[in-house]
Amino acid sequence: MSHPEDQRSTGSDAQSQAAESQADGALSVEAQLEQAQAKAAAYLDLAQRTQAELVNYKRRTTQELEQKIRDANGSLLTQLLPVIDDVKLALANVPADLAEHPWAKGVGMISQKLDGILQRQGLEQIGGEGDRFDPHIHEAVAYESHPVYDEGQVASVYRVGYRLNDRVLRPAQVVVARGSSRPPASAGGESRSVGEGTAHP
Repeated sequence: MSHPEDQRSTGSDAQSQAAESQADGALSVEAQLEQAQAKAAAYLDLAQRTQAELVNYKRRTTQELEQKIRDANGSLLTQLLPVIDDVKLALANVPADLAEHPWAKGVGMISQKLDGILQRQGLEQIGGEGDRFDPHIHEAVAYESHPVYDEGQVASVYRVGYRLNDRVLRPAQVVVARGSSRPPASAGGESRSVGEGTAHP
């Protein structure tokens, strides 16, 4: 037969064990919650980094594609420049008796349409007469004294140059003046639309 003191001791032990069990359960839930939050944070970080990498990849591939298109356009237009030169040279040397002929006028209209297409693609002439010589856009083929232009100015254009957006496709071949009594010209070569300017044959 058990004593009342033993029963009280057994009851208090059971209560103590129950309390410890509840505390362990609470700690376990908190630990699980912390683990779940840590996993959620890790997954969120991974998702954000993956999204950022995807955005960077898309931007990089878009830039590479645009660069390839620019390179292809530049390559094609560079091959077309001699043809453009020939058309302009032919139009500049149409005999006077054929100047009003429908055929000559038709070729002139074709040339104007071609100029419009090239301008819309970003092609422009560079290095005109009177500009300051700039080795980035000019190629000096000769130097000569000139009564009008000062030293360092373009006295005449032997072959026009072209630029596609910011890229020089072909520098202008020019004759550079050696000097005159005129005041110095402002620095910098001007850009012209494709149809402007003339070059020496």
